[in-house]
Amino acid sequence: MRFSIRARTVRATTTPVLAAALCFSLSGCQTAGPGASLATDPSDPCTSERSAFAGSKTYFQDQIVSGAVQGAAVGAVGGALTGLAATGNLRGALIGGLTGAAVGGVVGGTSAYYSSLAQRAQDQNELAYAMNQDLARETQEIDHTAATFGRLRACRFGQAWIVKTQARQGMLDRPTALARIAYHRDKFSEEINIAHEFGLTMAKRGAEFQQAAVELKTRPPVNAQGAPIARAAPSRVAQVDKAASVSVPEKRQSFDKTVASAQSSSKAAFDLNGAKLGLLLPAGFDA
Repeated sequence: MRFSIRARTVRATTTPVLAAALCFSLSGCQTAGPGASLATDPSDPCTSERSAFAGSKTYFQDQIVSGAVQGAAVGAVGGALTGLAATGNLRGALIGGLTGAAVGGVVGGTSAYYSSLAQRAQDQNELAYAMNQDLARETQEIDHTAATFGRLRACRFGQAWIVKTQARQGMLDRPTALARIAYHRDKFSEEINIAHEFGLTMAKRGAEFQQAAVELKTRPPVNAQGAPIARAAPSRVAQVDKAASVSVPEKRQSFDKTVASAQSSSKAAFDLNGAKLGLLLPAGFDA
């Protein structure tokens, strides 16, 4: 009886800890996912640019990566249960869970997107066409996100330039200037964090697109019931492969570089003590 009570106690105490640890390890359990909300302030001069940039969360919460996340979650739970049963301790369960998450992520993500399209396509030409359409939209959305981020960055840096200029001309006292600079600095820090989240999601989506492109080339051309269907024309397969392995990654890398450059420049942009307080108008800012 004493052993039974202890076993129940161990299960009761380790279950929430295990769940929390597994949840921490899986992107599907994050509390602030891609495109987390950016609160708006009516008095913010950059509120329209901020809202436009935050609007990309609608697209980047789409289902292209859900198969990988779901597969990882299933693998983690299964691995954790196996570890707990085999070892009887939390450490074993966690190791099993993390291993299961890795395996589940691969199994769940390798064909989730491809299989979803294949179930609806009459043949591989139709499948390749659908993939090309999705990839074209992906590049457009990345371009759109990069453009809205560029306008937001220009607005933040431009507002900082105005404050610096007014401080240099004696139109603002130092405490007021510091407070206004800090306002835009803190807002931009939030926006940079969201930009990084978008970049991570773009990378996850890109990986699944690349996997689907590989499968289009290598998987037997069959329908959802396993019956043979026409293989896609080589030109369409090549178009998918180029978009998935070259075009989309290049767009994402360009976005990542833009974000990194903005983050690197922000320290000087929001420094009231900079050597050139207000002598240069930031690029893209219309006075």
